[in-house]
Amino acid sequence: MSRRVIRGFLRSDGTPNFSNNVYSKPKELEYLVQKPVVSATASTPIIKAIDLMLSKGIRRVPITTSKGELLGIITATDMVNFFGGGEYYNLVKLRYGGRFFSALYAPVESIMTREVVCADVGESFSEVLEKMIRENVGSVPVVDDSILMGIITEYDVVRYLSGRSMTGKVEDYMSRNPVMASPSITIKSIARLMVSNGFRRIPIVDGGDVRGIVTTMDIVRYFGEGKAFRKIILDEMDQVISVPAKEIMSEGAVKVNPHDKLGDVAPLIRTSGVGAVLVEDGGAIIGILTERDLLMALATE
Repeated sequence: MSRRVIRGFLRSDGTPNFSNNVYSKPKELEYLVQKPVVSATASTPIIKAIDLMLSKGIRRVPITTSKGELLGIITATDMVNFFGGGEYYNLVKLRYGGRFFSALYAPVESIMTREVVCADVGESFSEVLEKMIRENVGSVPVVDDSILMGIITEYDVVRYLSGRSMTGKVEDYMSRNPVMASPSITIKSIARLMVSNGFRRIPIVDGGDVRGIVTTMDIVRYFGEGKAFRKIILDEMDQVISVPAKEIMSEGAVKVNPHDKLGDVAPLIRTSGVGAVLVEDGGAIIGILTERDLLMALATE
């Protein structure tokens, strides 16, 4: 999927060329950061991290020492990688002989991201926003002398800035030509598509009609609950990952026009349930506008 490059994002000295509207007031991070933050230790079993994501409704869990020092982070995308979408599945095949249920009790440090983009509690909001955009991350843990204090996500930033005037149009910030899949695509194939391309959501289309959207959290929820989990216990993983994606997708999708104003569309993204809206023109889906796109728009308008 092609993504519009925002000209003028960085000045000649490498600093962000944000609108003055986003520069922070003293101690602004203290009001933005989610705290207390849901976290886990490196020895926490993967299955417990899955339970945390599902029970708390979160896409990412920072990993700390017993003293609270930040070590890494695990995201829903990492879980999708582990479920068969990427190289983390090798843990299942090589260390556990393909026995997925046993692999679920491996320590979360086996698949966590260790190089974490984080922020010091004393940093300004604009510095955190720059890191999110420059490093292409959906969240930034906030630390004080390496101790985890909280976390800021794309959703937090969008919610914080959404009251500001946005006059730009959807077509100026949307990701064009989104990758879409048919309802018959298997969960294994859509997981691989997500991991290899860095997508968190993929629209499901049947004969030109949008049936729904599959998100990384839909996949995590599928593996952590219900029939799929019972099959995993019986080591029937091949059957689990061969199920068509239509069985787990979030049905329906919010559609907008490319000429709509961002200010009108922003609330729809926040309430969509999937962090995105599809852009339709002449009956065809021509783009997708996500939280990340909206964050960029809010930062540069």
